[in-house]
Amino acid sequence: EEKQKLEVAALQAQINPHFLYNTLSSVKGLCDMEMNTEASKMISALSSYFRIGLSRGKNIISIEDEILHIKSYLYIMEMRYGDHLSYQINIDKEITQYNITKLTLQPIVENAIYHGIKHIRTQGIIDIKGYQMEDRIYFDVIDNGIGIKKEKLTKIHNELSNPFNGEDQELIGIGLRSVDLRIKSYFGNEFGLSIESEYEKGTIVSVVIPKTNEVVEK
Repeated sequence: EEKQKLEVAALQAQINPHFLYNTLSSVKGLCDMEMNTEASKMISALSSYFRIGLSRGKNIISIEDEILHIKSYLYIMEMRYGDHLSYQINIDKEITQYNITKLTLQPIVENAIYHGIKHIRTQGIIDIKGYQMEDRIYFDVIDNGIGIKKEKLTKIHNELSNPFNGEDQELIGIGLRSVDLRIKSYFGNEFGLSIESEYEKGTIVSVVIPKTNEVVEK
């Protein structure tokens, strides 16, 4: 029941009206400036973002599609934030054939932007890495945002490890909670999400999943 609630919440987050409104406003601005090529690319990215986010109701997709989804999201955010945001994505091509829970990376990246990068004056940088070690696949989302103080980080770790009740999640949003719980539900409790951070230096959110093509939808 907890997993189902979080899957619905994660999907609802993808249809965030503020994100859609802000993106369409950016597209209109590009059109007003007669930057039609850029506007067309942004609309294409938005279409890809929603297409993969919905995935015909599937909760398990290929890593290749997950990467395309996050590329679409980051392209939109880069167009909106201009020079204040840049990103790089380095994914081992050999892992793209394997499966992952849908909407794993986007909530992490969104969290990095709104809770990290927005609070610094210098250019924000997001670095996404995907690689394999033995029978496991790892993703690291690294940002140079404001970071998290030690006391708050300890509370976040405690909050992440406690059952979700929809009321007392003060420090982590439903997005990150959903990522961790859905991974554990489909792959096992030894997998999931971890957070490392240093205040005024940045944050690393890591995800570990098994290397598999044989995940049964639950």
